[in-house]
Amino acid sequence: MNLIDTFKINNKDIITIIGAGGKTSLMFSASSLLRNDYKVLVTTTTHIYIPDNNLYDKIIMLTHFENENYNNILQNNKNGVYVIGSHIVNNSKIKGLTFDMLDKITPYFDVVIIEGDGSKEKSLKGWNDNEPVIYPKTTKTIGIVDISSIGIDINEENIHRVDKFLEIINDYSNNKVNIEHLEKLILNEKGLFKFSKGEKILFINKIEDINKRKNALNIIKDIKNENQSYIDKFVYGSIFNNEFIKG
Repeated sequence: MNLIDTFKINNKDIITIIGAGGKTSLMFSASSLLRNDYKVLVTTTTHIYIPDNNLYDKIIMLTHFENENYNNILQNNKNGVYVIGSHIVNNSKIKGLTFDMLDKITPYFDVVIIEGDGSKEKSLKGWNDNEPVIYPKTTKTIGIVDISSIGIDINEENIHRVDKFLEIINDYSNNKVNIEHLEKLILNEKGLFKFSKGEKILFINKIEDINKRKNALNIIKDIKNENQSYIDKFVYGSIFNNEFIKG
């Protein structure tokens, strides 16, 4: 199934993507499939790198409009992908929007996709007390886990906020990531779905060989056996290979 059908992205969905290992790729993969038929807002509540210009139709920084006259900025725009932030930081990153800004501009769009978590482009992360930053009107929270992180060394080079990661997995005896660590990261109340809103979707990414597929299916099976009802849907696959499978 394609990405849109698998995640059941619909008109008026507000989607927040969290975790590590493919957030930005998933956001722009989805928006590119929607851009011809919908007016799509792509933004962040943290920071994202300025995307390549082929990934969007218009880019807007709201601090350029001191009177906050968003109606005139947005009401006449056509279908496409609109990347909107507060302002540009260091000529490389877009500073995200506050919840108040989102309240004002989301009504102008058919679908809203928000990156709500920062991971410094690392495979895994732990979360500070104020993370992730999830817009309260989110209808779908997609939590991404990178299956290729199994076997990597547990250190600052590979894991963003490794101290918080270790607190969540509560295992100081192993120096490499294992399946049990990922399961704890997903299930812990201070883990992946902390602060999540709307439908909770677990997406296990980078399933690009039979062993990774087996590991993903084992994780899904173990989590379902835990009767964790707050996870509503399981998806595994590969953004790189454009493969998305319901678990």
